Amino acid sequence: MSTLLIQNGHVIDPANDIDAPNDILVRDGKIVQIGKGLSVDADDVIDAAGLVVCPGLIDIQVHVREPGREDKETIETASMAALAGGVTSIVAMPNSAPAADNQTVIEFVIKRAREVNLVNVYPTGAITSGQKGDSLAEINEMKRSGAIAITDDGVDVQNEVVLRRAMEYAKTCDILLMSHCEVDNLTDSGVMHEGWVSTQLGLPGTPAVSEDLAVQKNIMLAQMTGARLHLLHNSTKGAVSAIKAAKAAGANNITAEVSVQHFALTDEECFGYNTNAKMYPPLRSRDHVDAIVEAIKDDVIDAFTTDHAPHIEPDKLEPFKHAAFGSIGLETSFAVMNSYLVKAGHISLSKGISKMTNGPAAVARLDKGSLSVGADADITIFDPDENWTVDAKQSFSKGKNCVFDGKELTGKVHYTIVDGHVRFKQGDIIR
Repeated sequence: MSTLLIQNGHVIDPANDIDAPNDILVRDGKIVQIGKGLSVDADDVIDAAGLVVCPGLIDIQVHVREPGREDKETIETASMAALAGGVTSIVAMPNSAPAADNQTVIEFVIKRAREVNLVNVYPTGAITSGQKGDSLAEINEMKRSGAIAITDDGVDVQNEVVLRRAMEYAKTCDILLMSHCEVDNLTDSGVMHEGWVSTQLGLPGTPAVSEDLAVQKNIMLAQMTGARLHLLHNSTKGAVSAIKAAKAAGANNITAEVSVQHFALTDEECFGYNTNAKMYPPLRSRDHVDAIVEAIKDDVIDAFTTDHAPHIEPDKLEPFKHAAFGSIGLETSFAVMNSYLVKAGHISLSKGISKMTNGPAAVARLDKGSLSVGADADITIFDPDENWTVDAKQSFSKGKNCVFDGKELTGKVHYTIVDGHVRFKQGDIIR
């Protein structure tokens, strides 16, 4: 029987409406007591004076690349990066090679995550076979194997009949459908947001309306079928307006997320043909970013994610038009939220933590995201006022393609605890 006592920290647990100094006692991987002035003989003691203690962060959109593209990332390296960012649970996207569109791949991800044994890894399965948008994948079989959701991830299901059938099937199986929203014919060859910056750079742009129309389509089909729909990485004012209207009309089967870069940065990051700023959905203009922030303040958004997308260096050294889409983000997500939302005065720290703990847990129906007595002891301890400069070369991720590279952020993770075990301590992974 092992015990861990966390003393003198400021505990923020939005799920239980706690935002006050408290101690936490952990025994055999479970939280057994929370309160002020706990005096217990414990095997290990962490003095969290001056630090914030919260539930382990949850990221429900992560590309682990394994199986098939272990040159870009592995479950192990993604887990290490997660720990460094205070993330204790990740949801793995299905765009591996082969795609996770069958039981075998789902079972492999689960088995490999258990072998690595660093963070909680929850696999998703593809909506369609090979993520090609034509025929449905083995949805019920994948759920039985452990998939917590279905998604074609960075590919939108363009055929409305196929998407409708997928939602009907997901409703029958009671599994979450996570949808990337774009209209292919409008996106065409766009490599960044269509606007003033793309014109200045002479690059083909993707209009915001491509996302707007697809979000509307998904919402309407979800309302028709009753399926649980989660809208991935929303980035436009039209998208959040549609989501807000649907929720106001009582659509309680619809949830939505924002990747942290989309409330923090604009398309001006692409100046200089910075390929680390090339991602999909693209970084948008200031009016869209402002609308995203307002949607967060109004609780239109349920969760923050990273859309962590590691790539090998040659893929980002291509000319902008041909470079790969995506940025890594597991190690910076909390600090980005803290810097661009909390320190900027838009939301409280408690609200920001909620969007990274109990919010995503509710979306994905994970029994995580709180410090309730009896809960798994997944805990993050950080200094909300510590300034640091991002150095992507020092990342635990195999990918070094970080859009925040070189930027100063505020908020640094000191400890990450998974199932009662300290797995990250002030810069070091502990196995």
